[in-house]
Amino acid sequence: MSDQLPLVGREEELRTVLRALAVDGAVLLTGPSGVGKTRLAGEALAAVPRPVVRCYATVATSRIPLGAIASLVPTDLPASQSSILPSSSVRAAAEHLSRGGRRVLSVDDAHLLDDASLLVLQHLVRHRLMRVMCTARPGWGMERLTVIAVDALDRKRADALLAAALGGPADASTRHLVWANSRGNPLYLKELVAAGRHRGALTETEGGWHWSGPLELSGRLAELVDLALGRLADPQRRALELLAYGEPLEAGLMSVPQDLVDMGFVRVGDDRRACVAHPLYSARLRATCPTLRARAHRRALADRLASAGRPGDALRVATWRLDSGTAESSGVLARAAEQALSAQDWELAERLARAAVARGATSRVGLVLGLVLMYQRQCAQAEEVLAETMAAGGDTLTLIQVGCTRAFNLFFGLGDEDAAVAVLDLVTARKLSAEMEHAVLFFSLTLALEAAPLCVARLGGELLLAEGGWAATAGRQVLAFTDQFAGRYTEAIARIEGNHQAVLATAGRFPSLMSAAQGVRTESMLRSGDLVGAERRASQALAEVIEEDRWAVTQVPSRVLLSQSARLRGKAASAVRISAEGVPDPAAPPMMWDVLLLAEFAAGAALQGQSDRAFRALARAEAGLRPAWRVARFAVGAARSWVLAGAGHVQEAMQAALDNAVLARTHGANSEEIVSLHDAARFGADTSPRLLELAKSRKEPLTTAYASHAQARALRDPAGLEEVAVAFTACGATLYAAEALAEASRLSRLHDRPREADRLERQAAALAETFDGATTPGLVMTRTLAALTPRQLEIARLAVAGLTNVEIAERLAIAKRTVDNHLHTTYAAVGVTGRGGLRELFGHGA
Repeated sequence: MSDQLPLVGREEELRTVLRALAVDGAVLLTGPSGVGKTRLAGEALAAVPRPVVRCYATVATSRIPLGAIASLVPTDLPASQSSILPSSSVRAAAEHLSRGGRRVLSVDDAHLLDDASLLVLQHLVRHRLMRVMCTARPGWGMERLTVIAVDALDRKRADALLAAALGGPADASTRHLVWANSRGNPLYLKELVAAGRHRGALTETEGGWHWSGPLELSGRLAELVDLALGRLADPQRRALELLAYGEPLEAGLMSVPQDLVDMGFVRVGDDRRACVAHPLYSARLRATCPTLRARAHRRALADRLASAGRPGDALRVATWRLDSGTAESSGVLARAAEQALSAQDWELAERLARAAVARGATSRVGLVLGLVLMYQRQCAQAEEVLAETMAAGGDTLTLIQVGCTRAFNLFFGLGDEDAAVAVLDLVTARKLSAEMEHAVLFFSLTLALEAAPLCVARLGGELLLAEGGWAATAGRQVLAFTDQFAGRYTEAIARIEGNHQAVLATAGRFPSLMSAAQGVRTESMLRSGDLVGAERRASQALAEVIEEDRWAVTQVPSRVLLSQSARLRGKAASAVRISAEGVPDPAAPPMMWDVLLLAEFAAGAALQGQSDRAFRALARAEAGLRPAWRVARFAVGAARSWVLAGAGHVQEAMQAALDNAVLARTHGANSEEIVSLHDAARFGADTSPRLLELAKSRKEPLTTAYASHAQARALRDPAGLEEVAVAFTACGATLYAAEALAEASRLSRLHDRPREADRLERQAAALAETFDGATTPGLVMTRTLAALTPRQLEIARLAVAGLTNVEIAERLAIAKRTVDNHLHTTYAAVGVTGRGGLRELFGHGA
């Protein structure tokens, strides 16, 4: 990383500075330390065609008369008895500085100027003797200086600066971590990157630069923060430490000294809760606070909050008690661990749960610990904890929750369907209330959706629906899932919308219903053809997961959906980046969602033309696949056809897609069947009869477009393909629109309609300009044919029709050797080895 970062995102400020310097002649850049005032001033001065006279005010020079400009003024200036210069000396110093005409005076950290230097500066500005550029902290100013505020970078510009500092993109979690701790301060961002790379916390991975492990302040970054905190007196530092351990704090828990607010160390929000003004200040205060004092701070916070007696504060009280060494009973810690889990603070939930277990707690705290381990991809350890918890016994509700969680982990984490079913059998062997029976049935159906034919889950959903009450709510959710898997996306969305209020009413007891409903709705929107709506919802969901620092595996559904949408738009590089950011470490045994993400990553890499990378990802997905994960198998099968096609094995890709469609149809997963049938059609098969049958009973825009595309390809109908391109574009699936136009262009060229072919090719090219690295056999084939000369194309067409070289020469009245030469150059141009390859390129005898 270069010591000097590029000036990112300051173009507008730079224009403003140059304009003010040219018109007003005296400019003050003001802003907090580290936001880049000096850098911006330097860039502006470099753009001004005038000599620059530079001076730097410091704490040391602030105590010396003329200290900041001593080297720039005469040494024999008359001085008065006091530290104030006589007016004659001020004039003399100013005139000396302004000699030589068109010069610019640069003053860095003008707020540290001594009084004498300040008088000289005022004289220069008042009489416009020379142009002046100053930088200073907020709160300092002087008459006739045009003030331009320089603020921290916003999120978008900070991300761009981070990529520039690293020499490549960082993944989403790393971008969030750096943003959360730098708050757009370029100097802090630079030093965060330097510290991360020095410690090895920042490393380059498949998904870009990734920060692993905790953030530790050291080296230059620690020095910078210490310099800022060095302005605090001891009582102020202790008060700020207390806030750092408890933030955000309500006014009733801490009376914030106003001087800390005025100095910029404390920020009070609209809700009247106080926070330390910068996260790096908090981190450094906690890191340097003596152990005994840190415990005293936490104990004081716990005592103050406990005295308020509010039930909702139990989590914070228990955490502070634990950290101060005054932890309460195992029961209190266990309840706090549950609250932390509900708040999705996984790290805190694990700490509290382990502390409770160490103090003898069992039952529900084992459930918390098992869940945390599972979401950390430590599924084998989670099974051990959950098995022990289940064996320890407890009340019926807890045993049901532990049993269902254990079955979930066994099935989706370890892929052990038999063990998962055996655990559910143990749960249902007990006498359960009707509601509990319905809850277990609903849970069992979530496994059945993946493992059993779709009709089984639909039957279960109908049974729940008939029970009424909460069971009906769960039943509608199951039926929405089955509608989605069956490719009936409109019906799925309608069920979700109709069930929304009922799901909200039960969110406290069954929070998973809400997330499941959101997932069904978003995926159904994408697969029906509402890419914009699906992307908006998935992007919001992913941002929330990253913002709340949840476990990486919870990011997978949104990443898969966003990557799929990017592929449909021809955004290959975007698809690879989105999926690669979530790909797990190869050493970690993959959960089912990891297999889905690896398959999606493989498809994106294939679309980008990275065949080796695609095959490696596909191999990982296939190796991680478990027999129980039948629907996931369809995603892997679909990815395999893309990977084969991307490597140029189009016939194998077509067969892989057809095979995958058969498997999906057997399971009842028509949504996967539709996608694979369309892929097979793109690679040369006539799947239009089955696709038209499916589209007729579903009437989904994207499914209809798939069927029309397959039909137009089978009929070799350029006009039909052009209509299909319009339908795909309306959905946002511009990759398929470009392929349809490219195929229409190819057919027109083969039928000797060059003008029509050129027009369609231009339309396909216009769409392809919006792609970022996407390449498919259909697009490549059209570009290849367009490169042939009219004579080469004519001879190739006759060769495909079955004429010998002698017959072609006689028909065209040219020499046989000329035909031989043309065919030889044509084979080389289109990348085939003979007439068989040519026939395949031309569509089997066009």
